[in-house]
Amino acid sequence: MWTRFVVIFAVLLGTVSCYPQGRVVNGTSTSIENYPFMVSLRGSTGSHSCGSTIIAPRWILSAAHCVNGRTASQISIQFASTEISASSANVAKVKRIIMHEGYSPNDAYANDIALLELSGQLVFNYKTLAPVTLPEQDFEIAQVAEGEPGILAGWGLNETGGSIQTVIQEVDLKIYSDAECTERHNGRTTTDHICGGVDEGGKGQCSGDSGGPLVYDGHIQLGIVSWSIKPCTVYPYPGVYTKVSHYINWIKENIEADA
Repeated sequence: MWTRFVVIFAVLLGTVSCYPQGRVVNGTSTSIENYPFMVSLRGSTGSHSCGSTIIAPRWILSAAHCVNGRTASQISIQFASTEISASSANVAKVKRIIMHEGYSPNDAYANDIALLELSGQLVFNYKTLAPVTLPEQDFEIAQVAEGEPGILAGWGLNETGGSIQTVIQEVDLKIYSDAECTERHNGRTTTDHICGGVDEGGKGQCSGDSGGPLVYDGHIQLGIVSWSIKPCTVYPYPGVYTKVSHYINWIKENIEADA
């Protein structure tokens, strides 16, 4: 059942990282209707800090570094919104944070993944509010085709030192094989990472995109924005994402444990 829609699952239940930020660099404005699973992770003042995705009515998927050192009462999410604002009414409180027990920022941001349990449940309308699709456990992009296209969506900086975007952005990227990802990052990445960018540089993630999704086939989340070399999108380094398919069992176990 994990091969397709997460809604089924829901019914059953320098070298610097991009933290703590992310406009998509050289992206274009889009609509939440194209990415109804996208949410903005907000700080105590309502300001955007990271992207995240909806995986079930009470559960949000994000990067561990987006919530590390923070309490649930200090964060909230804005949902079903093309444009983010501190005064938005589409806001939900976070009840609990579950960070991966193996998260290690000193080890190339290993296991950079977290779950957020909401205080209440989101009601999906499948137009502006819906869950993302997760891949099968251990799915690898090599099973499809090397260099397969992907899309990054978010509200991150438009460039290093730039500004957070109020309207959601999208950018088309190439998804790299594990071998090329590791080669371009001089051996720093692992098989728990996936890379997305363009060969010539200049497109991809930046601060504020952290925690957001790298999607394949329009709706399947293969990656969670984790870190990148600065300045953002500098050649020849693609952005580095947590490989979601390596954590499907972890996600399932934590959500079902609370069912």
